[in-house]
Amino acid sequence: MTARPDPDPDLLATAEAPAGRPLAGLRVAEWSRSIAGGYAGRTLHDAGAHVTRLGDPGASSLRPALSGYLHLGKVDQPGTLADVAALAADIVILELPDAPDEEFLAGFGDAAVVVITPWGLRGPWAGTGRPWSELTIQAESGSLSMRGLPGRPPLMTGSSEGLWVTGTMAAAAAVAAVQGGRAHRLVDAPLLEVTAYATNLFQDVGAAITGASPAAPPYRNRLNPSVEPASDGWVGFNLASAQNHEDFVVLIERADWLGDPQMTTHFGRYERYEEFTAAVRAWTTRHTVAEVVEQASAFRIPCAPVHNGRTILADPHVIDRGFYQPNAHDPGFLEPAPPFLFDGVRPRRDKESPPEARVATKTGAGAGVPDDALPFAGLRVLDLGTWWVGGFVGTALGALGADVLKVESTRRVDGARLVGPAPATQDHWWEQGAFYLGGNSDKRGITVDFSVPAGRELLARLIAGADVLIENYSPRVLESAGLGWDAVHELNPRLVMLRMPAFGLTGPRRSMIGYAQTVEQFSGLCWRTGYPDAAPHNPSGPADPMAAANSLLALSSALFTARRTGRGTLVESPLAEAALVMASEQVLAWTSEGVLLERLGNRDAVAAPQGVFPTAEPDRWVALTVADDEQWQALAGLMDPGRRATGDPELATADGRRARADELEKRIAAWTAGQERGALVERLLAAGIPAGEVRDGRFVHDHPHLAARGFYRLVELPWAGSIPLPLLPVRAFSGGWAHRRRPPTLGEHNAEVLGTELGLDEARLAELAADGIIGTVPLGV
Repeated sequence: MTARPDPDPDLLATAEAPAGRPLAGLRVAEWSRSIAGGYAGRTLHDAGAHVTRLGDPGASSLRPALSGYLHLGKVDQPGTLADVAALAADIVILELPDAPDEEFLAGFGDAAVVVITPWGLRGPWAGTGRPWSELTIQAESGSLSMRGLPGRPPLMTGSSEGLWVTGTMAAAAAVAAVQGGRAHRLVDAPLLEVTAYATNLFQDVGAAITGASPAAPPYRNRLNPSVEPASDGWVGFNLASAQNHEDFVVLIERADWLGDPQMTTHFGRYERYEEFTAAVRAWTTRHTVAEVVEQASAFRIPCAPVHNGRTILADPHVIDRGFYQPNAHDPGFLEPAPPFLFDGVRPRRDKESPPEARVATKTGAGAGVPDDALPFAGLRVLDLGTWWVGGFVGTALGALGADVLKVESTRRVDGARLVGPAPATQDHWWEQGAFYLGGNSDKRGITVDFSVPAGRELLARLIAGADVLIENYSPRVLESAGLGWDAVHELNPRLVMLRMPAFGLTGPRRSMIGYAQTVEQFSGLCWRTGYPDAAPHNPSGPADPMAAANSLLALSSALFTARRTGRGTLVESPLAEAALVMASEQVLAWTSEGVLLERLGNRDAVAAPQGVFPTAEPDRWVALTVADDEQWQALAGLMDPGRRATGDPELATADGRRARADELEKRIAAWTAGQERGALVERLLAAGIPAGEVRDGRFVHDHPHLAARGFYRLVELPWAGSIPLPLLPVRAFSGGWAHRRRPPTLGEHNAEVLGTELGLDEARLAELAADGIIGTVPLGV
């Protein structure tokens, strides 16, 4: 491991950032056109950077309150894209309709430049002007193929989740890049790769392990149970463990189903879907949402109210944490607060933020860093993270140069190992979890059971020598082990600790168990996803990567200051608050306009028509968007060349087409149904109409553009075989942020870390193994 840098003694007295603003002194130039670029600048500003936004502030197509939230506190400056370089910023956020030329990108000097485009800076679709929309990006990413109900078209997510995640990842990458060498300061942020990563649930990894065939169409259905009706609203469940499955049938007063594998497993319940669903709803509809949540929580079953833009404002937890605040420029509407805290302080968002004195340090945004240095080289990270959100943060830090030690125990392995696809009868099945393999590259793996004194002593020694500690347990886990922030800070005053509990470290829901599906239900993301005539539907995916990107941004920002001062920081980044940001347009619309946003299925509030349509092949679909009147004329000409010139005057405007959406969608479906999918998409694109194939998410690694860009790499794994694993979806254009180490097996590096580096001899390691404090096999297997 590279020696970690010592703090600069000349900066100790001068480098302190204002409370909650670790990026104070950094200057950002933003050129944005949507949520993605706008939120990248928003969250950098929230962390303390001074942001100047160039362009025409009145040109935005966003809802006024959404635009007001995204751009509050930024300095709006008229100018063209060519004027961005003249700002001489430390960080540049460019959101562009396609890849720019290399000469343009070379004009930003030493700045960290993050470029958000639909397809990336290289690859067969980059720079071609290929028409696209948010729907077609989702279709090409593979995520639509798994979302929806049998017999109905695949379903898009409803809250622009891919744009929010891209913006957050772009901001996190920018803060990392500015701390590294010049060779890695151009960052590629393609919407397609982020969406594929954030919404696919590692289907491709699982399919590669099982040897699935593309000949069989992917299976679509809702989770079961999932969002269910209560007597006064909707409530959401997520059964994440075998114990949850058994407890749930007791909760719904069907203990007679205990021991019945068809009713206590996900796949079994689909075989008796109608019977099971009827029993669930017979129970939930006899209770209020609050009663269901209270009773489920007593069993520690993840459960939450399914909120919308109106009801979330009355949630006691949200109120207690003060998460929604009046917009400082227009107090007539509420907006989400920054979804992270530093040392217990949530950053304050003011109407205007004058720039602080510019940072000049040896560790970022200045001289003294070797050109080829990775941003976090020399840092040691203890990664106690679990599932996707915890896995991603550690993986990103490893790709960015840190030495990451993944800490599990044989008593409590990372839950991501336990979610298939390998059956528990297969040799080393716990080394073949798709979520685990997809989200844990670039780490070494050790096991330490810190629930017992000997294990706590080992973990305390590791903490004393670390720079970063990350965890996303329920708050009680580390605190009950005597390893809360105060104890950790006393052990190592220079350590930065990232805590990512589901609902935060304070508030009435502090102790609630929650996963991605839980906070999707709680935040309102479910409310906007689904068919208009059906129940809310889990987006199934984006809450975890959004929270992970938010956490990486907050942690990288804290490190920006801590590496200069040598003073540790507690970073709090709740899973639910990142999801609430993605769902924020609902609150913005309700408080500014009194409009309760509802589910639109695959339709759009502006573009019309938009949808997913069948082709000649069974369950092979195309997605298309008509974004303006000219595109409608083009589509009408393709469907009926003889009618293009005259047409129907009622369909000449988007309002008219929306009013007749049902009719138009039937006409389009009848036209597409007899055509070959690939050829149809090419015809639509040639006519200037955004279109895409609904790709099978199980085989998205074979996508022609993603494969050409090398987004997936074949990795030889000890028990799973040769499996395609994704790179970071937002990464340095240089290739320097590629993964260098496969995911570790359980306890693989115990001897290396605990023996060679911590100094335990073979006899002591054997004692620890005999006592179950370390090991390589989960307890009970």
